[in-house]
Amino acid sequence: MSLGSVSTLSMARLTRNSVRQIQNEMQTLQQELSSGRKIDVAGSLGSGTAQLLDLRNVYNEIEHFQTAMSGQAARMKMMQDAMDSIRDSARPVRDLALTASGGANETTTATIDDAAKDALRSVTNMLNSAMSGRFLFGGTRFDRQPVQGPDEVGGSGTSPMAAVQAVVGAAPLTNAADVDAMVDGALATLFDSQFDDVFFNGSTDPVVARIDGSVTVTYGATAGDQSFRDTLKGLYLLASVPADSVSEEAYKRVSERAWGFLNAGEQGMIETQSVLGLDEERITTNQSRLEVEKTLVSKQIIKLEEADPYESTLRIDVLKTQLEATFSLTANLSKLSLTNYI
Repeated sequence: MSLGSVSTLSMARLTRNSVRQIQNEMQTLQQELSSGRKIDVAGSLGSGTAQLLDLRNVYNEIEHFQTAMSGQAARMKMMQDAMDSIRDSARPVRDLALTASGGANETTTATIDDAAKDALRSVTNMLNSAMSGRFLFGGTRFDRQPVQGPDEVGGSGTSPMAAVQAVVGAAPLTNAADVDAMVDGALATLFDSQFDDVFFNGSTDPVVARIDGSVTVTYGATAGDQSFRDTLKGLYLLASVPADSVSEEAYKRVSERAWGFLNAGEQGMIETQSVLGLDEERITTNQSRLEVEKTLVSKQIIKLEEADPYESTLRIDVLKTQLEATFSLTANLSKLSLTNYI
């Protein structure tokens, strides 16, 4: 006759729970060994969790500034490239104007106004450069095209080319004095007090961007800057006064004045690009510094979150021994019977 084993139902449940706990802990330790990170970081750090959270916040802030600076550096690079293109487009026309101001040949005078019109289209396109939906030369009004196309009618009810042609044709240009009176009078007014109405749809307030804490950079170039006004003025003047429409003396003076505007525009753009270059250097310097800070913070985070492989291995060995002992004891208890001792 066989009697029941010594173990009770409660003992069996207790044993199963103990085995389950050991297996769960072993599984956790194995995951930590494979990943190199603690599974329950907060539980293992205790009060040190606050330090980890602070480090995480610093790390995220650094990444935010890095992302912002990458975009800012790209926009500044595009602005520099656009200004290089503007200068490249205007320079040949400036050289033609210089030649014409000394008494050009027929080939020069026949092509200079067409060259000016081509350059106008190119310059306008460059000043309307955009990146990610932001017009780069529109100042704080970066959501709209800053420069009106030569033949586009704007809010003033006229196009820029028509406005300049109206000024040029308002009085006969028979000599140098007539040209100076027109340039220093009506044309100057058009590119000064009326510039925003006829040519410019943006803002002359530059965009200021924060790159790190209280450190800021300025996109110090808008299509309303004097250098761009001078460039546009010189090109529009040449495009609106064909050589065969005025006397030779008057055209020489038109060419001379246009050369002066184009030359001043190029010099102004060089200065603007130099200032913009300094801000690009500040961004590069801050990017390098933040990368170093990010590395240091990352190392501290890893140190707090990483699992000690030696400690994990040792703990697994202990648990394995406990588990083997539990299984062995359970097997031995299951074999116990009073018949073995009767």
